[in-house]
Amino acid sequence: MSADAGKDRGILGWLDADDRRAIFDEAAGAATDTGVAYWLVLVLAGAIALLGLALNSSAVVIGAMLIAPLLAPVAGLALGLAIGDGRLAAQTAAAVLVSTLAVIAIAAVLTRFLPFHDITAEIAARTRPTTLDLAIAVFSGLAGAVVTVARGNRLAGAVPGVAVSVALVPPLAVAGFAIGTGGNWPVLRGSLLLYGANLAGIVMSAMLVFLVAGMHRPEVLAEVRRWHSDASVSGLAAWAERLPGVRSLGVLRSLPARVILVLAFVALVAIPLSASLRQITRETRIQRGVQLASALFTAPGRSFIVSRDVTIETDRTRVTLNVATTQWFDDSTRQRFERQATARAGEPVDLVLEQLPASNADLSHVATMIASHAGVSPVAPAPPPSAGAELAAIRGRVARALQGVALPDSVAILAFEIAIGDSGSAPRLELRYLSPDTLGTQAREIVRRQVASVLQLPALALETKGLSGVRRVVTPRSSATLDTLSRWSRTTPRLSLIVTAGARVPQARIDSVVARLALGVDRIRIAVARDSSALVTVQPAFR
Repeated sequence: MSADAGKDRGILGWLDADDRRAIFDEAAGAATDTGVAYWLVLVLAGAIALLGLALNSSAVVIGAMLIAPLLAPVAGLALGLAIGDGRLAAQTAAAVLVSTLAVIAIAAVLTRFLPFHDITAEIAARTRPTTLDLAIAVFSGLAGAVVTVARGNRLAGAVPGVAVSVALVPPLAVAGFAIGTGGNWPVLRGSLLLYGANLAGIVMSAMLVFLVAGMHRPEVLAEVRRWHSDASVSGLAAWAERLPGVRSLGVLRSLPARVILVLAFVALVAIPLSASLRQITRETRIQRGVQLASALFTAPGRSFIVSRDVTIETDRTRVTLNVATTQWFDDSTRQRFERQATARAGEPVDLVLEQLPASNADLSHVATMIASHAGVSPVAPAPPPSAGAELAAIRGRVARALQGVALPDSVAILAFEIAIGDSGSAPRLELRYLSPDTLGTQAREIVRRQVASVLQLPALALETKGLSGVRRVVTPRSSATLDTLSRWSRTTPRLSLIVTAGARVPQARIDSVVARLALGVDRIRIAVARDSSALVTVQPAFR
């Protein structure tokens, strides 16, 4: 007869009654060994994990996973539920609960002493768990349980990998970080949900492995009773054993009830994880669609995207594109973007397009580009014979530079003034323009940099005075604005004014408005509206 004939061959290898009893003794002993050394190492692991997360160092976080002893009581909890050992399950559950609170507490305290509280990539990665994280926990629990039941040194090398894959301590450190920074609820909720997913997946899969390995058989149950009567537990496990009712728990004989309890915990965690996975899938689809559609605004030598902001709302998405371009994109391109992005995202996508004037080369080389466009050399000219001649030369160069500036069709430069003081003051350019909307800060800075590059005056200061947002000035209620229009029209050759009068307005009233403007008849176009309005309005325009 073979020497192995008396052994009961199982799915996981040669496991006989002695093997199962030894597996229980080892696992239960490790799970209930919660003395001072356990808590010291656990607290150190939590501190190392927090610092690794704050420093955005994955190597340090992995080191914390390797030394954290939390996996032992979690495996003991799965073993107790698989066997039906209520006493062991209560002891290990208490150890897991207090260990959880201890890591969160040490992380929260240390967070208060950090000189910075930025949410790093390592922290953010543990705030949006999905069902994929639950699947990772399930497979990690399977691996950990297999290593436990495969006694000896056969799989000893896999223990560190299991410790890293289960990743119990880092989410707790993130939860402590959230509390230490004043209660960042989204970070706290996401990290605790990830920890719950890891805990549920490990317990469920490890329990399954222990059942397959036959750890619920009669010889193991007998060993359970002997172990509880002979073995001495320490630390928190000993304290939990003294709680009322723990010693009398005995063997929980209903296996279906234990399995349902674990599955209910897993289902409770899986519900928000599934919602998170759907949201992340939606965001990924939208981001991909926006990225592909954004190619419409990327053309070598013509335009490039400076920034892209995607705001995902409940039922639609708003995209803000900041595009630097030499040729203005019309509304049809914006509509094409919305159609393409909507088709790829599977939901409505709205575009807010912000266009900035730019050269067809990088802005750092804009001086060369404008000099070539204007037919002048960017090299500073020789000193002029007089200040008046110098100012006249600079005005000519500014005029040529402004001709090379790309602006929207709705924006017209009406006039400019440049002033150069003594050597202690920066030159100043005053630019007057007409536009339905005010030029943004970025657009003004690009204009300033282009003109400054051509003039070889990096300290050039730019002031803009725009007739923006003035569409119809009702007289006489807006007399101050009317005077501004009159003054601008006298000093700006490109600006003209349109006077519009209602059909029933007397001619004398129209003549009085024209006289107030104090302009020549050739500079004003009279348009009598065919309506019942009794108003006279003035509207700026450019030729």
